[in-house]
Amino acid sequence: MTRGRPIRVVRVVLVGLGAVLIAIGGGALVVGVPTRQWSGILLWLAGAVVLHDALFAPLVLIGSRVLRRVGARVSWLQVAVVQVALVVGAAVTLIAIPGIAAQARGARNPSVLVFPYALHLGVAWAAIGVLTAATVLVIALRRRRRETSPSVP
Repeated sequence: MTRGRPIRVVRVVLVGLGAVLIAIGGGALVVGVPTRQWSGILLWLAGAVVLHDALFAPLVLIGSRVLRRVGARVSWLQVAVVQVALVVGAAVTLIAIPGIAAQARGARNPSVLVFPYALHLGVAWAAIGVLTAATVLVIALRRRRRETSPSVP
């Protein structure tokens, strides 16, 4: 089996999962949100697209270019793991920023913002870093073991 086929299968599965999640979200919007609030949600979604295209995508592109240059010394799989970790971390950060900003302004109702969002973001980044480092290390150890073990005829 070539390397292209499993990647194609993963892409198809991810696209299918994304379509299912979009359908669930659309259903929740129609059933659970009053129509007068739809315009605000659509405005928020449009802002998210603009933020993604203006900030998130260029940062990922720059990070990918830097990682590809490092990729000459490490395996492509290790580079991919780091790329995924950076994308996940950036997405978590984008999700946490509104809560952090709202807490900084102060809420009229203290029961609305009950979690330490900045601390949770730091913990999330620490967990992402530890998991990424462990995964990259395991990949390196397996690669080294495979290269040093004698091949059996």
